[in-house]
Amino acid sequence: MSNNRTRNDYIICMCTRCTVSNPSGKCQRKQNAKRHYKQYGAPVLAASAMDMRNENVDRMEIDYNSDVDVDFNVNEEDYAITLNPLIDNEYTQPIHVSLLQEDAIFFSEDAGPQSFVIDGDDIEEGGTSFGFEKDEAFEDPALSSMKMQAHQYPLNNMSVYIRFMAIFIVIFHLVFLVDNDGSILIEFCNILLSLFDLTGALPLTIDSLKHITGFNTATGGITVYVTCSKCHTIYPPNTSTKNCTFKLFTHSNTCNNALFKSTSGNRSSPVMWKEAKNAAEHTRLERSNGTRWSQLHLLTYFDPVRCTIIDPMHNLFLGTAKCMVQIWKELEYFDNQTLLAMQDLANGVVVPPDYARINKKIADGFSFMKADEWKLWCLIYSLFILKRILPVKHLSNWMFFVNACRLLTKPSVTPDDISSAHAHLQSFCKGFEKLYKEFPVTPNMHLHLHLGKCINDFGPIYAFWLFSFERYNGLLKNLDTNQKGEFEVTMMKRFLEKAYVGNYIRSFEEKFPASTVNFLHSITRSQVILEQPSSMSSLFILSTFIEYSMNPRKSVMGCEPLPSDVLSFKVEPKIVMCKEHYECLYQYYKDAYNSHNIFGHYSDCRAGQIFVNNRIIKVKQISLLGQQYFSGSYFQALFVEKKSEDISAFPGRILYLFQHTLNFGNIDVIHTFAFVEWYASYSSGNVQPLKNEKIELWQEPSSLLTYENIIPVHRLYSPVAVAKYRPTITSDFKRLVIPLPKKIEY
Repeated sequence: MSNNRTRNDYIICMCTRCTVSNPSGKCQRKQNAKRHYKQYGAPVLAASAMDMRNENVDRMEIDYNSDVDVDFNVNEEDYAITLNPLIDNEYTQPIHVSLLQEDAIFFSEDAGPQSFVIDGDDIEEGGTSFGFEKDEAFEDPALSSMKMQAHQYPLNNMSVYIRFMAIFIVIFHLVFLVDNDGSILIEFCNILLSLFDLTGALPLTIDSLKHITGFNTATGGITVYVTCSKCHTIYPPNTSTKNCTFKLFTHSNTCNNALFKSTSGNRSSPVMWKEAKNAAEHTRLERSNGTRWSQLHLLTYFDPVRCTIIDPMHNLFLGTAKCMVQIWKELEYFDNQTLLAMQDLANGVVVPPDYARINKKIADGFSFMKADEWKLWCLIYSLFILKRILPVKHLSNWMFFVNACRLLTKPSVTPDDISSAHAHLQSFCKGFEKLYKEFPVTPNMHLHLHLGKCINDFGPIYAFWLFSFERYNGLLKNLDTNQKGEFEVTMMKRFLEKAYVGNYIRSFEEKFPASTVNFLHSITRSQVILEQPSSMSSLFILSTFIEYSMNPRKSVMGCEPLPSDVLSFKVEPKIVMCKEHYECLYQYYKDAYNSHNIFGHYSDCRAGQIFVNNRIIKVKQISLLGQQYFSGSYFQALFVEKKSEDISAFPGRILYLFQHTLNFGNIDVIHTFAFVEWYASYSSGNVQPLKNEKIELWQEPSSLLTYENIIPVHRLYSPVAVAKYRPTITSDFKRLVIPLPKKIEY
């Protein structure tokens, strides 16, 4: 016998049987929970705290006479719970689905207002407001029922210490725990609070806790839409439209692009291969057409050549770079003694902290080198290590490959960069044929000539190479799922939660003490932003900030806006500058502001004049659009040559980073500087011995200090790798400077 029951007929049973698989208990009928209490001797939680809301449980069939427990973790075939009314799909009224606030462009005629279902909530007819009250349908139904109790635990009505405990549990669970462990942590906190007569202060599941703390707002609106691959019109997930109905601006007809896989294709050569009757015919067609049959050929919009992306990580670094080392070893250019000498040179290279170091692997014959290490071998180490090892022609041909890698690995590339890289790779492949006749040209080398087209179609290689893919593979392995499908949504939820946690913590800066907020930041390793007083600077503009480092003719004082996450450090107390460094700072201000009203001594300063104090705040580390700088970092900055008016790069080393406040008419203006030492120009008959490798030698820094030793951090162009290098056996060691790509991450 089946009857519809209300949620008041159910409670959460915490008996020893129901908590074996789930510490949070199971949802049971009241009569079964009472039986459990008698049979297992475990208390049942108060109905006032755990009863279901008074709503009909649609389509849930229960046998009244059965003594089987109602377990919300069973398969959907056993029962089904629907939190929403059935949706009527007969509406034909179109709605606009906004993308980048361009509603008029992305319009789908069959997108009815009630054909959208997001997290179990319908979109209200006549508007596009979304309600994200419930979690995704793929989650455990028992957790969904607990979320309906969230109104009993409003965050604003909690005391400060319980509120902090709730937020801490959510963040700690995100970083360190999996779902079951989160429930154990909540149970522990509830027991701890019960000692202070605060029984039941926290809900029993981590999802309910995320709901009442507002943490689930970052993942509330996840859904998967159908998009047109040609004009990018958006359609609802359950659309019945087969072809895109968007009306093109430049034509009177519609887009008519197929939204789903076609059942027939137009690929004559693969079809011929598929219909071949014997192996000999297969071989002949493969040689003449260069293709076989694949199910992908059924997609009419799929171009087998152009839509196959070449991965630069495997193609360039794990492919050709590794292959060339193997060839040089077979040609006996690298013997054991040579490898040890090469390793000694590599150990002397100083690279930024976010770059890999090749320790001992060169001496071991380049064994177990990872892709990132092969990349650095190409861009940094090989440039000077191979100088005295390879024959001149072989080294010159290798430099074609290195110069192409330099251009292709830039975060942003121009059409000229792509053309130049293609020409370098073409020259490398031709030179390889002439120099290494006994070794065949590899398929990877052939694919080098298609990389330019891939970049034109898909953007810089950072957008599609597999470095990030491999890294996220490791992260995906650690995601906890319920093994019931919808893995894509689970992955997106976890990704958004970790991306959102920093902003989430900052939202409590006005409610919690600064030490408490910093503690939460330390758990997640999110950035702590230094509070700055009012300044005369305007809002941050990305293009302007980039121009400061790339255009030395543009004036910058040091107080201009910085990215919001640039100062990720703990506030240090002010210290007094040494006399010599203070004189440099004083002279810098006089030159930068070109003002005679700036004074460095109280005896000289009068009312209305600007006094330069000698107290600064040292900064341990800054992040400029993804590039990290700290005390001891090597960098290069662009300057205008005094004689030729040309723009040249000058290398230096950061002694320390600091902030200094200058008061202009009762307004504190914060300046952020780097105190640096500059390397002196090297000249040996005006000849740079490594000019062909596009790296330079410099003299050691001068001990003379001037105001030019202070530079605004806005001027830091890019990091460099440095090494000690002796041009000849009898000469002194010089500084070898190897430029690295400028990062732009925002």
